[in-house]
Amino acid sequence: MSIHEIAVKYASYLAHELENDRRQELRMAYGLEILLGEIVKQFVIILSSWLLGVFPEVFTMSMAAGFLRLASGGEHCSEYYRCLVGGTIWFLLLGGGIHYIYPHLNTMGIYSIISISLMIALVIIMKYAPAETENKPITSEKELVKLRRLSVVITLVFGLVMIAWATTDFLRFLILPLAAGMLEQVFTITPWGYNFIHFIDRVLDFDKWSNKIHGSEGTNS
Repeated sequence: MSIHEIAVKYASYLAHELENDRRQELRMAYGLEILLGEIVKQFVIILSSWLLGVFPEVFTMSMAAGFLRLASGGEHCSEYYRCLVGGTIWFLLLGGGIHYIYPHLNTMGIYSIISISLMIALVIIMKYAPAETENKPITSEKELVKLRRLSVVITLVFGLVMIAWATTDFLRFLILPLAAGMLEQVFTITPWGYNFIHFIDRVLDFDKWSNKIHGSEGTNS
C-alpha cells in the first residue's frame, strides 16, 4: 500500500467519524500524505546527505522548503516515489553545489544573497501564492488571503533568521541553504515550476519506460 493510499484511507475514516464533507476529507488526505511523505523523505535525505558530507546544508534547505510549502502550496509529482527520488536528487545536487560555493563568498556576497533571495521570494509569493493542487483546492478568498499572508510572514522570518546568522561565524554557512530552500519552494508555485515538475514526473515514470522497453522487445521478436 502506497503512502497516498494510506493517507486517503485514514482521511476517509476520519472524515466519516467527524462527519466532515468531501472537501475537508481531501484536505485531510493531502495533509496526511504530506506528513507521512515528509517523514520518509527526510529520513532518506538525512541519510544520503550524511553519507555525502553535506548534511547541514541539505537538511536546512529541505526544512525551509517544507515549512514554507505548508502555507504556499505548490505542485508535486503524481506518484510519491517520484517526489522522493526527484526531491532527494535535487536537494543533494543543490547541497553539493552550495557546499562548494560557500567558501568563495565574502560578506558582501552573503548580504546580497539575503536581499536578492528575499525580494525574489516575496514577489513570487505575492503573485502566485497560495498555489492550488488537486488535493488542496482554495475554496474562498478569505482562505487565499490567509495563506498568502502566512507565506509572507514565513518568508520574512526566514529573512530575519538569515540576517541573524550573518552576524555569527558559526551559523553563517547555513544562510545559502536557507535561501536556496526558500527559492526552491517558491519556484514550485510558478508556471515554470509546474512545467518542470511535470517534466520530472514524466522522466521518472518507470512504468512508461518499462512498457516502452517491453513493447520494443515484442516488436523485435
